[in-house]
Amino acid sequence: MAKHRKLLISVLLLALVGSAAVLLWLRTRRAPEAVRLLPEGEIILYANLKPAHLWDLGQSRPVQLEGDYRDFVEQTGIQFERDLDEVAMSRRDTPDGKDTESSEVLVGQFDQQRLRNYLEKISAERTTYHDRTIFSVPHEGHTVRVSILDPRRVAVTNMVSADPIQAIIDAWYSPPAGPALLREHYPRVPVTALGWMIANIPAGAKAPQLPMGWSFDFLENTVTVASLRYQGDVRLQADVIARSEADAIRIVDNANTFLTISRAASQSLGARGPDPDVKAAFDSIQAQQNKNVAVFTATVSQRMLKKLVFEARPESTAPVPSPSPSASPRKRRRR
Repeated sequence: MAKHRKLLISVLLLALVGSAAVLLWLRTRRAPEAVRLLPEGEIILYANLKPAHLWDLGQSRPVQLEGDYRDFVEQTGIQFERDLDEVAMSRRDTPDGKDTESSEVLVGQFDQQRLRNYLEKISAERTTYHDRTIFSVPHEGHTVRVSILDPRRVAVTNMVSADPIQAIIDAWYSPPAGPALLREHYPRVPVTALGWMIANIPAGAKAPQLPMGWSFDFLENTVTVASLRYQGDVRLQADVIARSEADAIRIVDNANTFLTISRAASQSLGARGPDPDVKAAFDSIQAQQNKNVAVFTATVSQRMLKKLVFEARPESTAPVPSPSPSASPRKRRRR
């Protein structure tokens, strides 16, 4: 009897551990809450900026803050490059195709009261929805609406209607499911991705033009799931989901033709060719077809990544002295 009891207990423990493992896996495969709060859109973007805080982004070339961003930092105490932990964005074209509307959920560290005081100063209108205040701020022909959801989350929209920001507040009050595009394609995002994008490219979408008359019009009627992973080097991957295997083959063929021509043109430059790290990153681009998916991969070396970060920093218009030991580091200007 004791033997059977031990066996039963062992089976129950294994079942419990297995259930816990499944629940943990399901939780890790859920999209971050910030992106699940977003309304529908044609492009969904997410970035986890916490690892970027470990980089020395502002000490080697400090600059003076300027303009509106300087006022914002002084009045709120918020520096995006230091205090922003996550960014989630949903974007879509306006019905006339002449403009773009977006919704964002920003997650980070900030002083609610200082931010609220700042928004009260610059807003033209304040309304209340489900006990959350919505601040309406006119900006460059749009109405930017801002709502502080909780001590770490802020919602922002620039749409004509207040419906999107109200939808974010509704989702904040109940377990959010997220946009349909996210629900359908998020399983393709790698678990370790620090940033990713899901983009629906419908038929007739305006395709970016490339040199030599090339364009991305071969991506019409596809959904792209692009991701960025950091593993010493930066690993980039884009899965372009086509309607059929034939369409995926056509996409890969077009991409490989463009890559071949571009590489040949680069080699013909000889000594005037690109930076070796840029060339290595470009040469690492691979395009392969897997059923109805065109898979693109590339690698950006850590050395090139440091170059990009360094070159992205704004130049100071005048020499800036090094801070004394008692002085606080100078802040960076928002790009």
